[in-house]
Amino acid sequence: MFDDSMNPEAEAQAARELDARIVEQLERLPDLSAAIPADFAARVAAKVPARRPVSVRTTHYGRTLMMFGLVVLFVALVVLAKHSFTTSPIGVAVEWTLCIQFLAFAVWMGVQHFRSN
Repeated sequence: MFDDSMNPEAEAQAARELDARIVEQLERLPDLSAAIPADFAARVAAKVPARRPVSVRTTHYGRTLMMFGLVVLFVALVVLAKHSFTTSPIGVAVEWTLCIQFLAFAVWMGVQHFRSN
């Protein structure tokens, strides 16, 4: 019917021209100066609502828990001393462990109080 002979050189030339046009369009920078008004940033900033100041209340959960721990350790030491639990080696170890923990809490709280002033 039709003589549609394929010309590989012409097709290759057409593909190169198409690639060149695509690259040219991709490398072209758009002109943004006309698209963005000069007072655009000022108008956007004027529409943003003002932030309300956030009040932050300081909490001292750690200090409160350490004081509670000191009270619990002190009560435990008094109870152990009252019942003379220190006659066995295990009782002595428990009492010394509680004393060391009590002193560690007290020193830690003293250092934290000294740093905060």
